[in-house]
Formats: sequence, C-alpha cells, structure tokens
Amino acid sequence: MAAIKLLSLNCHGYNAGTRSYLRQYCRDTDVFLLQETWLSGCTCSVLDNFHKYFAAFHTSVMEDKISRNIMLGRPFGGTAITVRRSLVNKCCRITTDNPRVTSICMKSNGDAPDVVITSVYMPWNDRSLKHISDVETVCRV
Repeated sequence: MAAIKLLSLNCHGYNAGTRSYLRQYCRDTDVFLLQETWLSGCTCSVLDNFHKYFAAFHTSVMEDKISRNIMLGRPFGGTAITVRRSLVNKCCRITTDNPRVTSICMKSNGDAPDVVITSVYMPWNDRSLKHISDVETVCRV
C-alpha cells in the first residue's frame, strides 16, 4: 500500500468556510479526519458534496439531542472521515457503538497489514464529574 496522506481538523462546526479550507488540501490529502462537525444524520449529506473526489463516513452525537427535543447550548460532537474515492473500494466502516467515534478499515493490497483509521471527538473537560464520566465513556470504545 502506498503512503496515505491524512489531515485532521476540529471543524468547530462544518460550514462553507470549513469546506473551502479543506478543498485547498484535496490535491495532497487522501483522508480527512474531522471532529466537531455538528452535523446530524439528516444533514451529514453535505459531506458527500464536499468534493467530487471524496466520499464520507460520518457519526453524529446530535441524534441524541435532537431525539430529546432539547436544543440547549451549542451543538457538539460529530466526527467524519472523508476518503479519496479511488480508495473507497478498499474501505469498510467499523461499527464503534459510540457517536463520538468514526472508524474505517482500509484493506491492503498485499502482505502489508490492513490499516484502521479513526476520527475521535474528546469533549473538553472542565473537571466536573459529568465531564469525567463522558470522557471515560468515550475511552471505553
């Protein structure tokens, strides 16, 4: 397998500015790891339209907030991995059972091992007991 070029970005919300920034690196990047997309399952399709040469895998923690009909505070979480379309046929999604983690397995062509690529959102910790519990839950993937 040839070298894979990755770029990781905390989006602080995926928007037109984020898309424009990422597009600058499309020529030299094979895989983008995105955190804090703030997208739901209904809105994550914007990642598929990010660039014609990339396909997206997305996980959202927003679904839980939306299902409770409680939208207090800023949105949070959401991770994604966008992969160059020429590599997508080598990729399969890994189920993580954690809305803050998106993982894929990229199969190798030969004797090299397969590669697991993961984008993780670890929330800010203000040292409160609730935040410590959230971080411990994320780490148990």
